[in-house]
Amino acid sequence: RVLSGTLGYSRVLSGQAALDAIAVDPTAPPAAFQAQCGLPHGLALYFYVRTGEAAARTRMFCSEGGRWIEDVATGSAAGPLAAHLAPFQGTFVQGSTRRAHIEVKSSAREGARVEIGGAVLRVASGTWAALPG
Repeated sequence: RVLSGTLGYSRVLSGQAALDAIAVDPTAPPAAFQAQCGLPHGLALYFYVRTGEAAARTRMFCSEGGRWIEDVATGSAAGPLAAHLAPFQGTFVQGSTRRAHIEVKSSAREGARVEIGGAVLRVASGTWAALPG
């Protein structure tokens, strides 16, 4: 089964071993992934495997500055997946080395209300200011 988002690509995998085995060449041009996956466009690759009735493991790769990186926690991918699995209430564990726990809840497939949450750790703070014009 394939679940496609607006700017990405999601695929269900057969098991956790397949998910853990994914390796991405960080220097591969995004067009290479688009062609391999048959995408007309694609800025992100999101893979998941159900690990229980209320749980899934996920991994997301996105292009940043011309290189592919693994995003360890992304609500923008977890939300559409929760809607796809609706009704669903549980946890998505995302990432290969540092695993983020993303709590998700979705109501029904049609007109699904999706809630996403999890713990965060502040690593920096600042203030945006307009440049004098």
